Amino acid sequence: MGPTPSGPSFVPWAPGPGDAPPTRPYPKPSRPPGLGLRPSRVPAVITAAVILVVVIVVAVASYVAHVADTHVSAPAVSKQPVPQVSTQGDRIEFTTADGSGQLILVRHSWVTYGLVPPTSGSYLRVEVELICVSGSVDYDPYNFQVFDQTGRLFETAIEGAGDAMLESGTLQPGDRVRGTIAFDMPHSEATLLMSDNSNQTVTALKVPD
Repeated sequence: MGPTPSGPSFVPWAPGPGDAPPTRPYPKPSRPPGLGLRPSRVPAVITAAVILVVVIVVAVASYVAHVADTHVSAPAVSKQPVPQVSTQGDRIEFTTADGSGQLILVRHSWVTYGLVPPTSGSYLRVEVELICVSGSVDYDPYNFQVFDQTGRLFETAIEGAGDAMLESGTLQPGDRVRGTIAFDMPHSEATLLMSDNSNQTVTALKVPD
């Protein structure tokens, strides 16, 4: 066998007297992701604000729809000047641009039926007679209107006139015609208006309550 290797490169390190063995550095433990970080509250605040806005919008829309469903527009108020109204008797004379005549209130009644049920709860049925005295007098069920004691104006409702509804035509001197007209309105005091073909009111009669 050959000689034993010697020399500084082959001598293992040994601590000298009083020397401490060298310490090996340990790696610093890493912090798990997400630990120690405070989560942001901004997304939660934004979400809550959006939900609140949606709730407010839905509540307002529901209220508006409820008001629209439960409130019916009032009939139009008459803007035309009303001629002198006859409160005595059942007839009144009138004059138009084409002639003159008489309007007679034969009878009136309140009913709750018709071809279509009344939206107000009742129909005012009025039977009238027209007499031509001079010239010519045009007549039509749509030439009549009614206003109540508060000034609300109601148009002719042919659905409530029944079988004897007033027709349309022209009267010559000595001619007369009779027929029924109806108005969809609540039961109350009423005044019957008659207009000519130019929609100008020519006369009016009080309808007894």
